[in-house]
Amino acid sequence: MLGHGHKDGLLNPGQFPSAGLFIIDDSMAPILRKKSSGIFVWCHADHYVRTHALSGICSGMFISQPDEGTLFGFENIANDLIDQSNNGFASIMAQWINESLNLLYDRLLLEYSKLARINPIAKFNFERLCLCGSGALYRAN
Repeated sequence: MLGHGHKDGLLNPGQFPSAGLFIIDDSMAPILRKKSSGIFVWCHADHYVRTHALSGICSGMFISQPDEGTLFGFENIANDLIDQSNNGFASIMAQWINESLNLLYDRLLLEYSKLARINPIAKFNFERLCLCGSGALYRAN
């Protein structure tokens, strides 16, 4: 699951009128808990994952657009750096998505860390990637 979110879940982008504010919220946790290989990438997904004792790859705050960067001190950051971070992350995920969760996470850390060395947005996001098992978080750094 990927999108804009909050510690309480994944926000509804407006494509699901009957869903309310969130498309993934507390009501989805029992279903997600039965899965051992979730991917939760939205701002503060790590809080949602930990609160509901879920397992999988998750992100903390994840900068994907300029206004989020500004909130975290990246003023006047080039949009190209945000695009490079987003595209690099998506490319790595697409390449390894069909592999085991542990291999996906290892490859994500290895390959995204290369971009993080030269891109401050990727570095910020990289430092907030986690692997979670039954609510315990294991950070990338």
